[in-house]
Amino acid sequence: MKNLYRAFVGVTVVGLLLFNSCVPEDVVVEDLALKLTKGSWTFMSVDSGDSFLDAGYEITYGGNEITFNSDGTSTDKLLGVDGNGTWSLSGNQDALTLRITYDDSDTRNETWRIISITDSQLVYSFDISPNTLEMTYTH
Repeated sequence: MKNLYRAFVGVTVVGLLLFNSCVPEDVVVEDLALKLTKGSWTFMSVDSGDSFLDAGYEITYGGNEITFNSDGTSTDKLLGVDGNGTWSLSGNQDALTLRITYDDSDTRNETWRIISITDSQLVYSFDISPNTLEMTYTH
């Protein structure tokens, strides 16, 4: 019985050592900047949970086209007015900070919470108190 117990303990110890020696693979985090900078993004829709408010934002953002350049600069056309500025992603790529000044001296300083980015669609949200807007842009 002692030999069986020793064999069991030996196999268990060897098994644990082998199991613990497995090095986990590095997790590769996709660089969202590559998708952001693939071209211009055009406004598609807004959802605030309030259809009246959404209608107003659809008028304001209708035709909005924004471009994120790989050097951290950005161009934007909102309500027919051109703007230039900068953008940056947070370290964990879940937020985008955008600062744009338009030809009419208006500014856009926003932080977007990125919901999803694909090769053809960008979905983000941001707060305009007391509402949270979920915006969708496409290529």
